[in-house]
Amino acid sequence: MPTKTHDRKCFPAVELLKGKLVIFDLGYWDYGLLYAIEKAGGLFLSRLKSNAVIPIAEVVQGLSHALVGQALLSLDFSRKRGNIIEVFTTKLYDGHLLRYRVIGFWNPVEKGYHWYITNLMAAAYLIYPLYRLRWQIELIFKACKNSLNANQITSGDENIIESLLLASIAAHLSSHTLFEIGTAQVEEDQQLAMSFQRVAKLAVVLAQDFILFLLNSSREHFDNLLHKIKLFANEMFDPNYKKRETSLMRINRLLLEGEV
Repeated sequence: MPTKTHDRKCFPAVELLKGKLVIFDLGYWDYGLLYAIEKAGGLFLSRLKSNAVIPIAEVVQGLSHALVGQALLSLDFSRKRGNIIEVFTTKLYDGHLLRYRVIGFWNPVEKGYHWYITNLMAAAYLIYPLYRLRWQIELIFKACKNSLNANQITSGDENIIESLLLASIAAHLSSHTLFEIGTAQVEEDQQLAMSFQRVAKLAVVLAQDFILFLLNSSREHFDNLLHKIKLFANEMFDPNYKKRETSLMRINRLLLEGEV
């Protein structure tokens, strides 16, 4: 079996993405993919490659309109720090003229802009917080590896590898029960601070109670499992959520502020 497969080959069938927002990193970046998602009725949000050629077709904010026609990433942004920059770019692909939004956010640590391309027509200031939500998926994988033993595969047998991975996925899906029940036990701001890593650790603690319920789904075993989930509900969210805003908290706050 090949030890490495390019990310692009693992992308889901685009016809399944109608009406969905797909947020992906540079490993998937490709105009063909962007066009395929949009053609299927989907939405996308991706970082831009640093060597991408992005001609400015229209300036929305942050730049002089005199820059239309120039290559966006070749410009000097040393005096633009702190501003959101938004433009439209066009690209001729396979006989189709593609027109997408490109939005830049100043990164004070790297002292440069991070650029994003999307066909989503949400307010520009929401684009970066939305992209940050992609990290939640990374945390789910991390939780599966660290708590649910997805990285404990010592066999080279294809059937054993597949069985162990399916078991890890099943354990992760089971942990959603903890998440859903725990969500109902805490306040709204605590719900936005809940972590799948914490939920996965709790799933390990309650694994025996889960097994007892699955083997004998009596009312007694169910009530015992439910009682323990409620008992540990406060362990599912970041205790520092009032001092450190989570990605979900930030996007929720920005959406609420936009409604005012």
